[in-house]
Amino acid sequence: MVVGQANAVNARAVAEAELFKALAHPARARVLGVLANGLASVPELCTATGMKPSHLAGHLTQLRAQHLVTGTRSGGRLLYGLSFPEIARVLAAADVVLSARAAAQLNGLDTIGASEPSAQDPVNENLASVVEEFVPVLEESLQTRALIAKAVESVSSRTGLSSDAARNALLAESVERRVPLAEVARDAVASGETDWP
Repeated sequence: MVVGQANAVNARAVAEAELFKALAHPARARVLGVLANGLASVPELCTATGMKPSHLAGHLTQLRAQHLVTGTRSGGRLLYGLSFPEIARVLAAADVVLSARAAAQLNGLDTIGASEPSAQDPVNENLASVVEEFVPVLEESLQTRALIAKAVESVSSRTGLSSDAARNALLAESVERRVPLAEVARDAVASGETDWP
């Protein structure tokens, strides 16, 4: 493996670890689960998660730092939403894995994969299909996230905007053009214009 490739693989592994750290806390997972259903204000998130505003604020800060959620003002209210719709798919895949694990435990299996899986075992077949489906979704999500982060950095360096302002400009462009954020990010990275957007 070439040194540049090794560095890229290492950087990706670090980014993946940071992503999973952000997802690892139960409170943050609950917040993301609520936001998977649509935009929500702080009071709505507090009600849905049972958290106090001060605790919620800390978790929202961490989720924003990982670019998993964004905050936008609408009608004088700050509404939070998922930065990437793929996050909802990751949560759904995790739910399927947890359901399969629970089903395996109910069927008397102490450990999944402790013995050779039977071709007739629906739990192992279900788990294998979930893993098969989950890995590409996660890879695609991480690639999209990296692309958007690169676009934010590119727009920020070309325009002098802060990272948050650059991200908001990309989001606004996505809404205005009615195209996925990844497409806008791809255009921003490929664009050599200094006056983007």
